[in-house]
Amino acid sequence: MRLEAAVGYCQTIDDSFSAGAKAASMALEKTNGRADAVFVFGAIKYDQQAMIDGINSKVRNAVLIGCSTDGEIVTDGYMEDSVSLIILNSDEFSFSVGYGVNTHHDAQKTAQDAVNMALDHIPEGKSPSICFLFGDGTKTDGASLVKGAKTILGNEFHIVGGLAGDGFCFKETYQYCNNQVITGGAASLLITGDIDVATGVRHGWTSIGCERRVTKVQGNVVYELDGEGVFGIYEDYLGERADELPGVAFEFPFEVIDYKGRKYLRCPVGIDKDAETITFAGEVPEGATVKMTSGTTIDAINAAKEAAEHALSKLGQGVTPSAIFVFNCCARKKVFGRRTQKEIDAIQDIFGKNVPMIGFYTYGEIAPVIEETETGSIETSTFHNLTDAIVVFG
Repeated sequence: MRLEAAVGYCQTIDDSFSAGAKAASMALEKTNGRADAVFVFGAIKYDQQAMIDGINSKVRNAVLIGCSTDGEIVTDGYMEDSVSLIILNSDEFSFSVGYGVNTHHDAQKTAQDAVNMALDHIPEGKSPSICFLFGDGTKTDGASLVKGAKTILGNEFHIVGGLAGDGFCFKETYQYCNNQVITGGAASLLITGDIDVATGVRHGWTSIGCERRVTKVQGNVVYELDGEGVFGIYEDYLGERADELPGVAFEFPFEVIDYKGRKYLRCPVGIDKDAETITFAGEVPEGATVKMTSGTTIDAINAAKEAAEHALSKLGQGVTPSAIFVFNCCARKKVFGRRTQKEIDAIQDIFGKNVPMIGFYTYGEIAPVIEETETGSIETSTFHNLTDAIVVFG
């Protein structure tokens, strides 16, 4: 057995402890009661600690990681208000977890603490192959969180995951590590062993208009592009739809190309008309090139299919998918509306309907992109918005 995976979920029980226990029991029935590692993605409606206690009452010796969400994804499709989880078992791989706190104060240190704690628990002589990282979604600079993990694991180490959600309330999110529920923190899980794993990252938004350079910015608050006020430029770009700000911004994110050649989306999440600034859901580097983008639900669904195809091709011939993780932006779900399931269907059309799948709608995604260096191209993990990030194990 290289890797065994089984999904469980509960959507019909209101009692939080019982819902967690039922989801765990559903997965355990497929693994003959074995659980080495458990990934949990839970709706904000539950008492988070009671939900985790219910799961742990069934998977007593497993390591556990996860977070709260803006919606859950399982093999059976899109879920709302559920507790959803996947159990992973392996005789060849090992799993270790860690956590950090106070992301609002120092996100880089929080990620470093979480990764170092997980490293302290890996078997002697083993090296990690991949890191899953889940952070707070309301007060965290996602880009800084990823930077912190990379200072420990290395620039080319694959770090994947996302920021926790809270049902699109943007008040308080939760992260899970073994039997603990924390808020304003981050949790990490390291897997050691010779793992067949591949990622696919696509968004489906198309760049339009001319390039502009970021000339005045403070963290994730942009003031000027090419020396002009960013708010006026964005209003002109949106035309009549400018009256719909800030809600319409989900449909028109910015594509950022930073000084390392990395490409990713940044979604406007705050508009200050008096200061004429735009706040983005992640750092926008000074000197970076930005373009306005536009897209349709069809484009976004096709992008999900392309991400799945890319991940499958990277696994290589003869390697069968055994588990799929999907980290998808909550804003994509808002754009899709009733067509949300179509994106999941597109992914399963590539991998197969029966491959165990788990995921959640995030407040920001973590996955690798291409970075240009002096010696060539490398893959390095980056913080994304409005993106579909797929991780598949063989």
